[in-house]
Amino acid sequence: MTSPSSMFGGDPSTATLARISTEFDAIARQMSTVSAEFAELRRLAASPDGPARDTAAEPPRPTPQTAAPGFTPPTVASPPPASNHPHGAPSRPWAPSAPPFSPPHRPPAAPPLPPGAVVPPMAGPAPMPGPPNTSYRPPVSPVIPPPRPAGPSMSERIGAAAERGLIGKILATAGVGVTLIGVALLLVLAAQAGILRPEFRVAGGAVLAAGLVAGGMWLRGRTDGRIGAIALTATGIAAGYLDVLAATKIYEWLPIVPGLGAAGLVAAGGLVLAHRWRSEHLGLLVVVPLIVLAPVLTGGLDTTLIAFMVVLSAASAWAQLGRDWIWLHAVRLAAPTIPLTLVGLLGLVGWNAPGSSDPVFATAVAVVVVLGVGGALLSMPTTRFREVLAGLASATTVPALFAGSAMHLPGAVILQVSVALAFIGTVLIGAALSRRGTRRVPDSVAQIWSATALLLLFVAVLVSFDGTVAMAVLLGLATVTGLVARTSSTMSRVLLVGSSVIWAIGVAALLDAAPPYVLADADLIQRDADLGIVVASVFAASGALVLAAGWARITDQNLSRAAHIAAGMVVVFSLTVISVTAGVLIGGPDGFLAGHVVATTCWMALAGAALAHARRRSGAARTAAVTGGLVLVAAAIAKLFLFDLATLDGIFRVVVFIVTGLILLGLGAWYARALQDDPPETGSAPTV
Repeated sequence: MTSPSSMFGGDPSTATLARISTEFDAIARQMSTVSAEFAELRRLAASPDGPARDTAAEPPRPTPQTAAPGFTPPTVASPPPASNHPHGAPSRPWAPSAPPFSPPHRPPAAPPLPPGAVVPPMAGPAPMPGPPNTSYRPPVSPVIPPPRPAGPSMSERIGAAAERGLIGKILATAGVGVTLIGVALLLVLAAQAGILRPEFRVAGGAVLAAGLVAGGMWLRGRTDGRIGAIALTATGIAAGYLDVLAATKIYEWLPIVPGLGAAGLVAAGGLVLAHRWRSEHLGLLVVVPLIVLAPVLTGGLDTTLIAFMVVLSAASAWAQLGRDWIWLHAVRLAAPTIPLTLVGLLGLVGWNAPGSSDPVFATAVAVVVVLGVGGALLSMPTTRFREVLAGLASATTVPALFAGSAMHLPGAVILQVSVALAFIGTVLIGAALSRRGTRRVPDSVAQIWSATALLLLFVAVLVSFDGTVAMAVLLGLATVTGLVARTSSTMSRVLLVGSSVIWAIGVAALLDAAPPYVLADADLIQRDADLGIVVASVFAASGALVLAAGWARITDQNLSRAAHIAAGMVVVFSLTVISVTAGVLIGGPDGFLAGHVVATTCWMALAGAALAHARRRSGAARTAAVTGGLVLVAAAIAKLFLFDLATLDGIFRVVVFIVTGLILLGLGAWYARALQDDPPETGSAPTV
């Protein structure tokens, strides 16, 4: 039996190449057929009648075997000459309308194998060296967005607006304005021209106002008459206001207080209709014109105007029952809050409202705050605007912030502290009730009111004190607030933020009162030494530790580390201020030297405390504590040789070196023994 190796010169790869050549030749024939089919499909797509035309009427396409007379088939690439294919090349079927096809160069086809010949298995393709060719990218057809639909025409928009009732509202609003202008002409211009007697003018205005309100009530019962009813009623109420204005200011038939009372009765009737019709729009149209009218009746900002606004806000509170009308609530509270705030602002430039006094201002502010907080609490279970209601209640305290310019100092401080305690008490009572399952104050509301109380206390401190006493009180307030934040999960974040801001202001004031260069100069520190600086430094150090612990409890590790670093720096500075300032206050020049001895000793003691704290920690916390302790040791030694050695003299220099050396020896011995008592864990890094 003849093996493939003997047929092809003993080389097995020759048979493999022959078989591969045969396969490539078959693939070439198939590609030619596919190309012909695509050409036919392209011809049909380019035909005017399209591919759906009737092909039954066409004569059958001739084939190479049965060609029609006179038909010349398209030129097709012929196979290579037989001389190039010694073993013969199989013929290809004729493909109509196929483009000329040139097969790629390939080796000559191998002769057919004899029967019984064994073909060796084909090896897989050898991996090509180098990275694959990724330069080719298939073409991507551009995505054509669909055409944008044409927008509605102007006529269509007008029709849609008419369907929504917008045109009716515009026409009704224009009617309100024109009618009110007519009423004003009747009351004012007719009086100037002497057309009618004053009694007829006022009576005519009253009859017109009543007729408009009656027409609105009648129209309210008709189908789709809501918009017109509100417009007519609002016009009638505004006409009633103008009538009261004419009787009070133009003809002076009514004093100011009865005039305000008559305007209030008109507003009360309008609010009754607004509540029955469930229309906040009508309620606003009733209250807003009255707020604008009241200063005209009173002739400016005075006690009568403030009293009327407070009464209006209190008397219209019932309109909120069962209604979540946030805009009307905001307008009601703004009515007395704005005049009271103006009184405080004008007091800064030395202007006092006529008739204004401490009891009047304090009572008005207290009533407005109660209305704001009480309204928020009553609406809290059902409202959608809890945070907005809480913010409006806090806004009612703005006049209290300027109480120092509108009242005498003791009364202003009492008012500010009382309002702050009222907010704090409300939050605490709400938190206690929430633990019992009763109506609770939401966390967001509690945070808003806590921030408001803290702001009031901050302003009260600034009003009450100045100088180093104010600085000490501010730092004490920040420390106490930080302690409260640790015990309250509801208000912890907002209290920490507020106390941190106040503490930072106090520390900045401390740095201004006792800068580091003053601590190094005996003459300057003796001139500026004050007991308030010592007290402020104590609160600064304690507040730094409290706030750092608070932030570490609610924040991530990075912010906690930054808070502890800042706290450590403030504690070191505060201890230095306490030591030096207290020494100067107690012993004068010698106290200055003794104070620096104590300061250096305190630095070393703090370094030892940091290293001891590190022994109870692990990981990053331990590394940070060790680093801080070693940095503080280095700073103490630097102070010892750079400042104490040059500044101190006599026994003070001896004492500071001996004490510092003994502390260093003790720390070294203790830390070495601590390492032996606490062997490192298996596989852990050696401890420093």
